[in-house]
Order: sequence, then C-alpha cells, then structure tokens
Amino acid sequence: MIVQANNALLMAIVIVLATATTLRSQPAQKLSDRQHACDQAQTQAEITQCASEQYHKADARLNAVYRKALDSMQKDLSDAQIAKDADQTKHSLEAIEKLKAAEKVWIQYRDLHCEATRYQYEGGSISSTMWASCMEQTTLNRIEELKSVYEDEDRKLE
Repeated sequence: MIVQANNALLMAIVIVLATATTLRSQPAQKLSDRQHACDQAQTQAEITQCASEQYHKADARLNAVYRKALDSMQKDLSDAQIAKDADQTKHSLEAIEKLKAAEKVWIQYRDLHCEATRYQYEGGSISSTMWASCMEQTTLNRIEELKSVYEDEDRKLE
C-alpha cells in the first residue's frame, strides 16, 4: 500500500517536473488549476486518465479559439466582398488560407513532438501520461499563440 502511494506521488512529481519549464508561460490562474486538476489521482491509470481528460479539455478550447479566429477572418472577407474592395478581398482570402495551412502544419508538429516525448518513456507505464501532458501543454501554447496574433480589443477569442 505504501509502495503504491509512493509510486503515485513519484509519478505526479515527474509530471509536474516534466512540464514545469513550459508552464512558466501560462498565467498564474491556469497554472494553479492545472496543478490541482489531478490531485486526487492515486494510481498510474488514474493519473493517465486525468492527463488525457486535461488534454481533451485543452483541445476543445483550441477548437473554439481557432473557429472564432477563422469566423472573424471570414467576416473581414465578407465585408470586403460587400464593399467590392478587391485588394482587401484578396488579402482576406490569403490570410484565411495561411491560417488553415499553419494549423495543418501545427497539428503535424504537435503530433510528432509529443510522440517523441512518449518515446523517451517507451516501455514505461508513464509514457501515455507524458504523451497526454505534452499534447495538453502544446495545445495550450497554441491557444496563446492564436490569441496573441488574432485577438485584439474588438475581437476576443475566448
């Protein structure tokens, strides 16, 4: 029983340390929420399940932010078309295509990056947890990237 509790604690510490360097970029409230989200997990299976759930929450958030950014750009395109502004129409179309292309490449990057992370722990029960934690953190970073580029005072993505 003590060994199992120590293993769960060790796994939780490893997860926190493995993501600590990238977490510094997260706002304090988000960091606090993430640190406490899996506090009740005691077994490796529970820790992995929690990490997976955290990733899926981040992925849903990313999809909503991406959709809002794209919708905003589509509105700009529509406004340019209504105004019969050929230059702005062309610019808006190109901007939309660039965002879509960037997102496709980012997904490839995320997947390869997190598979490389998982590979570092291959054969260990923590490999799935590390993969899910990587997927979550990389996704949270992408949300912040999109917000920094496409959000302004008039357009909020969240």
